[in-house]
Amino acid sequence: MRRRSLRSIGTLLPIVAVLSCGRRSAGAPPLFRLLSQAQTGVTFANTITTSDSVNVQTNVYLYNGAGVAVGDIDNDGLPDIFFAGNMVSSRLYLNKGNMRFEDITQSAGVMTNRWATGVTMVDINNDGYLDIYVSVSGPPWSKPEERANLLFVNNGDHTFTEAAARYGIADTGFTTHAVFFDYNGDGYLDLFLLNDSPKDFVRTGHPAGIRSTSLGGSNRLYRNNGDGTFTDVSGEAGILKDVGYGLGVAVADLNGDGRPDIYVSNDVEPNDVLYVNNGDGTFTNKAAAWLKHASFAGMGVDIADFNNDGRPDILQVDMMPQALAERKRMSGFLTQGSIAELRSQGFRVDYSVNSLQLNNGVTQAGDLVFSDVARLAGVAYTNWSWSALFGDFDNDGYKDIFITNGYPKAVTDLDYQRAMFRASRTGEGGVSRRRQWEVLRQLRAYKASNYVFRNEGDLTFTDRTKEWGMDQPSFSYGAAYADLNNDGKLDLVVNNTDGPAFIYENVQPKDDAHHYLRITLQGESPNPRGIGSTLIVTAGGQKQYLYHSPYRGYMSTMDDRAHFGLGRVTRVDSLEVTWPDGRYQLLTGLDVDRMVTLRQGDAVQKRGATNLRTRSPLRALPWQWETSTATVWMMSSSAVRQESQAGCSSSGRTAASSNPPRVNPGRPTRTTKIGEPCSSMPTGTVSRTCMWRAAAIRSHLARVCCKTVSISTGETAGS
Repeated sequence: MRRRSLRSIGTLLPIVAVLSCGRRSAGAPPLFRLLSQAQTGVTFANTITTSDSVNVQTNVYLYNGAGVAVGDIDNDGLPDIFFAGNMVSSRLYLNKGNMRFEDITQSAGVMTNRWATGVTMVDINNDGYLDIYVSVSGPPWSKPEERANLLFVNNGDHTFTEAAARYGIADTGFTTHAVFFDYNGDGYLDLFLLNDSPKDFVRTGHPAGIRSTSLGGSNRLYRNNGDGTFTDVSGEAGILKDVGYGLGVAVADLNGDGRPDIYVSNDVEPNDVLYVNNGDGTFTNKAAAWLKHASFAGMGVDIADFNNDGRPDILQVDMMPQALAERKRMSGFLTQGSIAELRSQGFRVDYSVNSLQLNNGVTQAGDLVFSDVARLAGVAYTNWSWSALFGDFDNDGYKDIFITNGYPKAVTDLDYQRAMFRASRTGEGGVSRRRQWEVLRQLRAYKASNYVFRNEGDLTFTDRTKEWGMDQPSFSYGAAYADLNNDGKLDLVVNNTDGPAFIYENVQPKDDAHHYLRITLQGESPNPRGIGSTLIVTAGGQKQYLYHSPYRGYMSTMDDRAHFGLGRVTRVDSLEVTWPDGRYQLLTGLDVDRMVTLRQGDAVQKRGATNLRTRSPLRALPWQWETSTATVWMMSSSAVRQESQAGCSSSGRTAASSNPPRVNPGRPTRTTKIGEPCSSMPTGTVSRTCMWRAAAIRSHLARVCCKTVSISTGETAGS
């Protein structure tokens, strides 16, 4: 190759200087600092205890790890931390400020003695306090009652009450993680459960052809009834009954129609599922049509717009090493024969590498087009990975990537599998088992550091693991980002197996090149956190898009305050928020390096827009009627809801409860859907004045249609 002249090299120097402006130099201090247990007070470790009867051979999910949730449980402005524990109790840490935490697990009443996996924070009863939903799994021999999921309802005084059964969500499947979202547009947060049954899992060979419909392995959708209970509507909503080895789930509006869609990352079988929301209470799996391929052994997943084009992209991790020699030792199962078997069973052929699905937009037919650019972007190979998170860790205006890593036993190593096969043939019964246990005991680990990649703004990422201070080998699983000390920079919390949890403080110095904006959403009941809102920040000629859902990565929940890095921008041109009900807010000329609080009550209906809740027909609306002095009753097939009217007298309420109508005043000539004009009202006779109202099954959504009519005096109870 021809060598450059000194003159040409000199010409390049000023260009390099310009390109490096605002970026960390090679000699800069690390972006993150790993804090010790003594500094933070966090001593949690997800320790796994093994024996010759309890190990990764008898329980293939022994080392699947656990998650972490970060959220402000006491509304003091400091995000707190909940770690899920498998064989150890989960722990709750109260943020005391300055990166110090206090373990309040026992006094708070959140000790666990089940195989806790994912952890989800949500205000389930709309009282202004975050509650904690804990997903539970277990070994193949575990009993259903040992796998009942837990719901710790926040009492508002640093204590919690377990109430999953009362709410109807003490599911007894093998749950990996749970996400709350409003799938049917009624305002209430529903629940999707990602399940992963170990009973049918095959680690060697390929389980193609397994079409089990075991309830423990199929995912579930629970509809929020609006009365403190949930109903399993998986079948009617189109949730697949096939067993799925689900390890990752994320919710986003992928096609921009205003409705939340679901991406399910499956480990080996079946292919990933992309549930597109049809807007009528059902979903359709569009993975085969929209994805050319995905990760074969899919783990954690995140959805965010990493290239600032306004379209959400999908990041999914797998378990392929960077080193070629290591790849050869663990990828021999994907042969021409196994690929043919996959195709014969109707599966799409996927590849055992990470996927970065770039969203190219919607076709005229309404389909999305994704391109997997993981290799081009430089993020395809990250070893045995678990969590995948987008986040702007250096506040430059582009979302970076954090990936957790590691596995305590290299069970996919082909040399190990051959050794186990030989051990199984060298003796009978107990002799064979002892030799297999010895082979397993001596097996090496996949212990590696986590990864952090810097977004270069040109569809590529650069590995900054060592430069940013992340090069500590570990067995890391669930992870969450949050600004733990409110200094405007995203810190990281990681749940490790067989080692203490990581608390990484972001120590990037304050300067003029790394500004930020943080946003708190205050929604209206029954969705006080505004989950499902979309935010667009325009600054410095760039637009950043965010779909507000804190459930990301692997088994974990992020702090629900939205964070935008801004780089050198010193003023935000505009902040747009579209709330889940379609109302809209626009703020302009915002200062940077601050917290902005937005209230849904201040929003207005977007001009020319359709209320997102009215885009699809709902079921026929029942009618209700009320007296001016009595209690209102709303009748439906799922619930009877009682509300007191202002100024009701006790005698009126008593009359309403004790005197059923002697004459049914009849039905309206037609029912209404939300947004339609009021229909004609039925009429009655003589002395009592009443009003009729059209009401949806979730009553607050309907247009109020009232008309004064007369009915007989005795009709003071709802028909």
